[in-house]
Amino acid sequence: MSTLLITGAAGGVARRLIPALASAYSLRLTDRTPLPDAVTGDLRDAAFARDVCSGVDTIVHLAADANPNQPWSALREPNADAVVNVLEGAVAAKAGRVVLAGSLHALGGHVDAGAATIGEDAAPYPCCVYGSVKVFAETVGRWYAEEHGLHVVCLRLGGVRDRPMARSWLPGWLSGPDLVRLFTGALTADVRYGVYHGVSANSGGLWRHDRATAELGYRPVDDSARFAAEVPDDLSTGVGRTLHLT
Repeated sequence: MSTLLITGAAGGVARRLIPALASAYSLRLTDRTPLPDAVTGDLRDAAFARDVCSGVDTIVHLAADANPNQPWSALREPNADAVVNVLEGAVAAKAGRVVLAGSLHALGGHVDAGAATIGEDAAPYPCCVYGSVKVFAETVGRWYAEEHGLHVVCLRLGGVRDRPMARSWLPGWLSGPDLVRLFTGALTADVRYGVYHGVSANSGGLWRHDRATAELGYRPVDDSARFAAEVPDDLSTGVGRTLHLT
């Protein structure tokens, strides 16, 4: 079995992925929060990042501050410095592939501008500082792919929950089973570098995932439409802006 490092192992995305990947990989888990069978540490520390990456074949980097309302001062270290530290650790370990968890916030400005459809080839248009830092991660990931020969796959994840949290979540919802399908493709596809949308098969087609289907073999099954009559309006819940995803 090849060794797969999953960062941010205490987070909701990791909790959905770990059981599905445990049979195919020898897993190494890490998080700042102590967990059973995980390495505790902070990826903002370059030395720790290098150590925890040592000996792994593949890295799924999920660790980040996931609050889209944070200012740059709060996001720089966990969402920018840590990405570079992990990529440096991957190079030092001679790992073959890094999957970077991004966000649809990288293109959220298109939503605010009223776009009817947003494809994976749309120009980056972040709606917030959080989205801007995700664009940085995609860009620096491309440089590491070209400069060091890493396979780098960037996944712009939508809202990962068992069900959409509010009406604005419907277009960009990503179910747990579809999340597993997406990462399975990202871990196995013959891709040197690519950026892909991580959404379920949601009605309306705001977020296109044609490239993910063509290059990663991603074929989502779930549709947020089945929750449309049940989810609350955003204003009534205090969820907030047009694009609210984690």
